[in-house]
Formats: sequence, C-alpha cells, structure tokens
Amino acid sequence: MTQAQSTSPVRFLLIGVGPHAKRTYIPHLKALQAEGRATLVAALDVQENEQSITEYMQETNPDVELAFVPFFTTDMPTYVAQKLTLMAARLEVSFVIVATEPLAHTPYGLWALSAGLNVIMDKPISTRRDACINLQEAYGIVDDFNVLWGAYRELQRVKKTCFLVNSHRRYHPGFQFALQKIVEIQQKTGCPVTNINTTHCDGQWRMPTEIVDQRYHTYNMGYGKVSHSGYHFIDTAWQYIKAGLSEGKRPDRVEVVSSFVRPNGFLMQLTTPDYERLFGREAYGRACRYTDAELRQLYAAFGEVDASVQLTFVREGEAVALAQLNLQHNGFSRRHWLLPPADLYKGNGRVKHELHEVKSGPFQTLAVASKQANDKHDRARLQERKEGARLGSDNHFEIQVFRNCDMLAGDEEPLRTYSVQDIDRECRSQIPGLLSENVKRGILEDAIGFAQGERDIGDLQSNLADHSIPASVMSATYISHIRRKAGMSPVVTVEMHYGQGR
Repeated sequence: MTQAQSTSPVRFLLIGVGPHAKRTYIPHLKALQAEGRATLVAALDVQENEQSITEYMQETNPDVELAFVPFFTTDMPTYVAQKLTLMAARLEVSFVIVATEPLAHTPYGLWALSAGLNVIMDKPISTRRDACINLQEAYGIVDDFNVLWGAYRELQRVKKTCFLVNSHRRYHPGFQFALQKIVEIQQKTGCPVTNINTTHCDGQWRMPTEIVDQRYHTYNMGYGKVSHSGYHFIDTAWQYIKAGLSEGKRPDRVEVVSSFVRPNGFLMQLTTPDYERLFGREAYGRACRYTDAELRQLYAAFGEVDASVQLTFVREGEAVALAQLNLQHNGFSRRHWLLPPADLYKGNGRVKHELHEVKSGPFQTLAVASKQANDKHDRARLQERKEGARLGSDNHFEIQVFRNCDMLAGDEEPLRTYSVQDIDRECRSQIPGLLSENVKRGILEDAIGFAQGERDIGDLQSNLADHSIPASVMSATYISHIRRKAGMSPVVTVEMHYGQGR
C-alpha cells in the first residue's frame, strides 16, 4: 500500500553544501523545481564556510534560507538540534539530504529520524576518525548503521518514512541491465553469481603536502578510499551476489580479508628525488612544505590510498562465491601541475577507470567497463558526451555479455556488446546517455515518488534496510587491515541476515 497521493512540490532541506552537492543535488533540485515537483527550501553548512556558501547560494539559489552551525562529528549539540527542528517545522520540510563530511552522517541522520523526516544520505552511511588504525573505531562503522537502523524502525511504529542511501549505481540503467542478465541466468539454470572481480580507480594524484593538508576526501582523519568511493563497490558487489540468489543457495556468511597501501607506502613509490626530477627542484621545494621525515611521522595515522578486499561467500562451511575488489585512488591521471585548483571534486586531473567482471558459473560472464581518458568534466562538453560514448570518452560505458549459447535456449551468439545507446533503448531510459550526473538524479526521483504516494518502501532502490551487509563489510574491511598490521588473523566474518532486505 502506498501513501496518500500528494502532488505538492516536495520540500527539501540540504545539510552540507560541498562540491558534490553543488554538482548534483542543487542543480537537480533546481530542475525539479522548474517542473513543479520539488523545491529546496533551506541549506545548512558549517560556520567556517559561511561567507563562501552565502555568496554561492545568493548567486545560484537566492530564495533558499541558509543556516550555519559548528562542525561536529559525534553527538549533535542540543541547541543545534532545536534550531534544525524549528527550521524544518516552520518551512514544512519533508526530506532531509545529508551531504556532509561522513564523520557527521550519524548525528544528522539521528536528528532527522527524531524529527520524523524522510532522509537521503550520501554514501558511506558513516565512517569513523582513525578507522584505519583503531579497532574500536573500525567496529564503530557497523555500530553506526545499527543505531540508525534501530532509530528508523522505531519511527516506523508511528509514521511511515524512507531512509535512502545514495549508492547511485543502484539507479544506473547500465548496472540495472547487468543485474537483469544475472537474474535471467539464475532463472534459466539455477546458477548464482560465482565470481566477481571489480576495479575502480579515481585517477587522483595528490602531492605529498596535499595528503597532509587537503580537507576534501581526506586521508588525515584516519580513513581514505574505502570511505570515499569504496562503499559504492562494496555495495555493487552485494547487488551482483543478491541478484543471483535463490532459496537454498544463499550464503550464510562472508569472510573479509583486506590489504591497504597507505600514504607512507605511496611516499616510497614516488620519492622526493622523483618529484624534483619531474617538476624541478626549486618548484617542488616551494610546493612541498614538509621534509620526508615530517611526512613519515604525519602519515603514520593517515587513511588508505588504495585497498584490496577479498570476499569469500560461505554456505554450510563451503566457499560458494569469491569477489575481489580493487579500490584505488592512485592510477592513471591527467594531472601535470604542482598546486591544486579550487575544485577538488572533479578539477584536479581526476580520471575514472571502472571494470567489473561477473561470472555465473559456466553459463555467463559479464564485463562492465567505463574508462575515461579526459579530466575535464564540465557541462560545456555535454553535446560531445551525448554524441559519443567511445572508449576514453567522458561517457564511455559498455557491457559485454558472454553466454554459453549452445546450452541456453534463446541465445544465438556467444558474445553481445551493449553500448550506451543499446542500454538506453533496452531500458527505455527517460534521460539518455547514462551521464553520471543524470544517474544521480535517480535518488531524488525515488524520494519524490515516495513522498507523493507513487512508490512504497518495497519499490525503493536503496532504502536503509538493504545496506546492512555492505555496511558490515565496510566495517570488516578496516578491521581486517588493523588485525593484519597487528600480526593477527586478517579474516573477519560477517554473518548474513536476509530478513532486513527489500
């Protein structure tokens, strides 16, 4: 049963006006407002950003009410909670978007639930300061999920709301297409997913001083790649596994083993003499504010640059599926300058390479690829993106489907390659081209559909209940690394409970 139908524009409060929000939520909400479907009524950020955020919002969204609060990462101060509650009630807010530093996700999420509001939360659901080096904080990641899940369930006793997690590949037509291919094989043969190999590289080359000082997608708070974009791929691996499951073939646990390259390892890959040779001794000397000895000392508590995660899915004591996740910041980049620009989200030479190879036993292999060669992701190149999705373009995305056609009725060829245009056509995409910015509108469509009574909880792509296993695996990834460094067994077991999912 869906909620009562309402066609009034859905009213949003945005918490966190950072680079991601400026590139995704704010433009999409502006477009939805023009369609009469949603409106951004208020935005909140930390006090130290008041001047820059005020100037930005006056230029782009002058009618949005602004508020500023101190930075915090644990309990929300009582007066901040009261301020937010009064604002939300006065402005008749329906949805809260939590797009803050992930250390603050849990207190903002708990406040929104206490106020009876619907939530959209950026990934990861949470992380913890020093999760890479402190066992208690690594366990705290799954504790945060459990606290939020408990508060959400309590709210459902008195009011039906949704709590959406912005793992946006769940809204990507290409990944939905891949999941459907997995389902087809499971239904035809009974075979689940048996092996996954996923690689994602941001192509971010950060200079040694930036690793210390940068405050966006930081390492200096004791977490890194796994807490940045890594959660997407833990979640995507779970979506692949889940798509191929059937009664009687569900794993009962997953064993997690991880290895990290952290900044001190990166410092050994490219040394000061290397940087001096590449950029010139004088130029690099002006750009680097620390000696190697100072860097090594500072880096000792920093988070991961790259991570390798091995997942073994186990049923009744036997391994039934393996997944390897290669999560990297350090890889092919277009950066060739020393000093970073103002835009640290997409504007520092960042280039995305993403590969997924998903096997369903002897019947099917899916190869999903998205590889860019350029780092200029501005919207001025929209027409070029629409016209071409070839290898290396900003919009490259293709799926190769290898099938045992002699065993499978209806499959005539052992290989079919699906381009962006093919996937658009087969998925009947409303917004063609699979552009990531457009895909990221999907969660807002889910939210508006729920608020207006067109979608029920079971129709939602990414409600909180279905993130129990990914959140637990993320926590276990940090625990495994810490145990390995301490000379203990790196194997961490996550029990798989299926009652919470969609």
